[in-house]
Amino acid sequence: RFTKRTCPMDTLKLKCLSREGDAILVFMGALQSSPHQTPKLIDIGQPMYLSSDAIIAISTLLQNQECKIEGLVLRQTRIYDESLAQISLSLQKNVTLREFIVDTKSLTNTGWDIMSSLVC
Repeated sequence: RFTKRTCPMDTLKLKCLSREGDAILVFMGALQSSPHQTPKLIDIGQPMYLSSDAIIAISTLLQNQECKIEGLVLRQTRIYDESLAQISLSLQKNVTLREFIVDTKSLTNTGWDIMSSLVC
């Protein structure tokens, strides 16, 4: 359980987390309970499986008006078109995110079309 902190965190890096227990849900849950304490950059990856619950947690956080995330990095994650579509809907409602990096070999042209619709 996280407690309130007096100084904001700039970066949260999550690497090499296994699917069992989906530890990312713990971190996203903590951030959702204190969105004003959200780090400026969340860097997830190397390699990590993102379950549908983890994608929903990330999407929910991105939609929160109090969330101040400026950067989201999904590096070497196994993220697929459907998951990217879920995140892209959240990004349409997010006003603070300035940088979104997706580094994966799992996307098809459909996934990249979804991403291009966000910036074009």
